[in-house]
Order: sequence, then C-alpha cells, then structure tokens
Amino acid sequence: MLVALLSDIHDHTTHLLLALCAAKLERCSHLLFMGDMAGFSTFRTLREEWGHHIDLVFGNNEYEITAFQRAARQWHRVSFHGEYADITLDGRRIYFCHLPWTAAKAAESGRYDAVFYGHTHIPEVRMNGSTLVANPGEVYGRQGKPTIGIYDTETNSVRIVNI
Repeated sequence: MLVALLSDIHDHTTHLLLALCAAKLERCSHLLFMGDMAGFSTFRTLREEWGHHIDLVFGNNEYEITAFQRAARQWHRVSFHGEYADITLDGRRIYFCHLPWTAAKAAESGRYDAVFYGHTHIPEVRMNGSTLVANPGEVYGRQGKPTIGIYDTETNSVRIVNI
C-alpha cells in the first residue's frame, strides 16, 4: 500500500491541491497528516479533494480544533486522533504526531515499524534501529520547495517528493 504523508500546510491551499495531485499520481490510497493545517477551510479542502481515508493529528497551529473534531466525527473516511496516532496499516504498526521530540520517544521504544512527524518543515528519512523515522517536510513551502512523503508499507520505506 502506498500512503501519502503530509504535514504543515498552514492554509496554503494551492500547495495542498498540488500535494494531493502528486499523491494521486503516485497511486496513494491512504493519507496521514502530521499537523499544522491551520484553518477549517483547509481541512474541508483536504477532505473534499481526497477520495480515500485520512488519518490526522493536531499540530501547534490548528485554529478551530472543535470544528475539526466535530467534522471528523461526521465525515466518512476521516479519523482525527488528537495529538498522536498509533495505528496499523497493511500490517505495519505506525505512530505519527506533529512534534519531533514526541516522535523520537516513540521511535526509541522499538514498538513501531514506522514513526512520522512534522513541525520542522524539513524533510528527513532515517532508521532508528529497525524503526523507520520520517518527516515529509512541508506542504506550505516556507523553507523552500514544498514536499510530501510517499510511504510504501510493503518495503517500509519513504520517498520524499517535490510538489
């Protein structure tokens, strides 16, 4: 299974649409979002433009958390996990959150196949023992080129894609 990894949109809807097009071209069938969407209208765009399941966590720049939570309960294919998520996809145990120090603790535990995070806006892919650790960078593009990650559950690997 190919999974789109997105983080740090910060209401840049144009880049969000480009990110979703890239994920569709890569044939992703699931999306994990590592926080900092910002406003509710961006959340609505994500949900309307992505036809597959979305798992999301909060970042430190979500402005309408109550609206996000209410909508996620009503919208099919959307799961809002709060500050972190511990899920299984295609047989892989995955932890994802927004903050790198929280991700580091999860990776150190050795309980996960993959740990994903955002916040720094800088793409990173590395191994911590047998745990894959990755940050897809940012959709926003503040640090330079906007990027997403493509996670392959079969190979437990991530590719960073410029959008």
